[in-house]
Amino acid sequence: MSRHSFASGKLDEIAQKIGAKSDADLASFLGISEKVLESLRYGAELSLLQAAEITARVEAHAQAADLLKTAVAAA
Repeated sequence: MSRHSFASGKLDEIAQKIGAKSDADLASFLGISEKVLESLRYGAELSLLQAAEITARVEAHAQAADLLKTAVAAA
C-alpha cells in the first residue's frame, strides 16, 4: 500500500487556514490524536486512505469558507 507524509510546513499551513489556535484544535479538525499529529510533524507516514480523509476535511472546510464569504457578500 502506498504511504504518504506531509511536506514541511503543510500542517502549519492547514492550522492557519482553519484558524486552529493549538495542536489540540488542529488534531481535532483532522480527526487524529495530538500524539499522531506530533508524529506527522516529524515525518511519520500515512496510508493513502488517511491522506485522502485529511485532504477531504481540508477541502470541505475551504469550500464552506468560500460559500460563507459569498453569502455574506450577497447579504
